[in-house]
Amino acid sequence: MPKSTVRTRSSASAKDGIAYHEELASGWAAAYRRGAFPARLSLLRQVLARNVKKGECWADLGCGSGVLTKELVDLGAGRVIAIDGSPGMLAYAQRSVQSVPGVELEWVRGRVESLPSIHTEAIDGVLCSSVIEYVETPEASLLEIARILKPGGRLVVSVPPKGSVVRSLQKIARGMYRLSGRDAFTYLSVSRFEVKRASLPSLFERQGLSVSQVTAFDPILPRFICTVLQPALWIVEGRKLPA
Repeated sequence: MPKSTVRTRSSASAKDGIAYHEELASGWAAAYRRGAFPARLSLLRQVLARNVKKGECWADLGCGSGVLTKELVDLGAGRVIAIDGSPGMLAYAQRSVQSVPGVELEWVRGRVESLPSIHTEAIDGVLCSSVIEYVETPEASLLEIARILKPGGRLVVSVPPKGSVVRSLQKIARGMYRLSGRDAFTYLSVSRFEVKRASLPSLFERQGLSVSQVTAFDPILPRFICTVLQPALWIVEGRKLPA
């Protein structure tokens, strides 16, 4: 019988990223219907469609309001473990993602850097979208992804590029607004991790993961321009390396 369960871990040491997203929980799903979110969702659908196989067990790390959790369910995953540190996000996701016959849904409150409720080499695939940049130790998160993945298991992880045109302009605008006592692009105060395109393979390989494909996403720059200028986001596809 398919089921939906909830497990909770204490988060007394909640990070700034979790607190930031907790404040946004009520309107997070609506964000996917405006601005650059629909285009990013469309691209992620394409990426997930070539990675998710029917009946597999996938973990959605930093599931937010459950928009991408639903994509995993719709693509035929047999079991989906959705994890988020924000109780508000997790509660919204539980209300939004409907149970589907034959699919086991499990909701876990916790941090992606430490997933003690998931056994080693228990997961066929991991989705981790717009999360790594918000955690205190990105390498620890990738190492934990490698631990829970089965040998050869697939991963879809997004990371922001170092030198992104959009992020750079937003940083400048944020600084100018702060001079007048106003706040803008608040996410930049908690989204700190950035990486060069050339450093992606070594970053992942150090944690026991391979990179098979990297797709650029940018809400403004055309795809061909992203071969020269840094986009807003890299979507990394890969696998767990053999031991």
